[in-house]
Amino acid sequence: MAIRNITSAQIVVEYGKQKGVSIADLLEGSGLLETQLDNHEMQIKDEQELKILSNLLPHIQDPFQAGIELGSRYFLTSYGIMGYALLSSSTMRKATEIGLRYLGLTYAFSDIFLTSDDQDSALGFNCDIQGDLGRMVLMRDIWAVSVIYRELFDGNNFSIQLTLKGPKPNRIVLEALEKQLGGSIQFNAPANAYVGLGKILDLPLAKANEASVKICEQQCSQLLQDKHNWKPVAKLVRDSLVQFGLHGSMEDIAKQLARTTRTLHRQLKEEGTSWRHVRDDVRIGIAEELLLKPIQLSEIAERLGFSDSANFSHSFKRCKGITPSNYRKRHTQIYP
Repeated sequence: MAIRNITSAQIVVEYGKQKGVSIADLLEGSGLLETQLDNHEMQIKDEQELKILSNLLPHIQDPFQAGIELGSRYFLTSYGIMGYALLSSSTMRKATEIGLRYLGLTYAFSDIFLTSDDQDSALGFNCDIQGDLGRMVLMRDIWAVSVIYRELFDGNNFSIQLTLKGPKPNRIVLEALEKQLGGSIQFNAPANAYVGLGKILDLPLAKANEASVKICEQQCSQLLQDKHNWKPVAKLVRDSLVQFGLHGSMEDIAKQLARTTRTLHRQLKEEGTSWRHVRDDVRIGIAEELLLKPIQLSEIAERLGFSDSANFSHSFKRCKGITPSNYRKRHTQIYP
């Protein structure tokens, strides 16, 4: 797993304390000490925060409600420089694209993606964590986005619609949730998503500042680069992929590195990453270079080992928060 700032763990611990859970119980098995919670610059592993969240579960009645209560505590200031980048954005669309581009600097465990068509836009959420822990984490991530949206609009009224896959609660609970959200919630839906965003994505934001957002984006880019600095085994895998070819499987690369796939998997995990993560980072990095050249998207997809253009576009957008076509248009006006 990757690393993250300790801020989110601090928020979870403070929430647990208010629920009557001791700090010792919350930190048990996480590898963190209570004294480290005061170090606001400290970086921890994702799995350490997940352990704290897991320790919280036995002390709450409803993971769904706990997720909402936790998500309500993640303000723009919680995200450091990225929060200021969002706040300085010209429109909600720009802020959303920045948020997705630097999702690795947030505290989300969910996969968050923006989808658009001729009719509308939606911000979707998928979480691979199973059970009550996954339910709590998913709702935390979803609700935290609503807090960001409200802050970006600086208290101005705007319409927001949320769809959730889960069952519909009773009327009193639903009314309270919709009042807190500032919009409608549809349950038993096919996806977890904020929908109907087309009408607000291009509205101007009150605190837009082009100079500030450029400076903040530069710092975000550097922070993300520092966060993803290649560790020894990951660098070997990266270099082997470039040499062997992106069509190479994990078995191919492991054999080239004279180790078993099981050993390679373990070593990458110890470095806080995975085969898929390294492969995707290499792929997307090369894709960014190829998109600046007069090459068809289908050819780029084939070169990078994707099954088709649609699969390539989905993967690129998941990693960069923007489609390959829009990335190309943004960085060059020559190629369609």
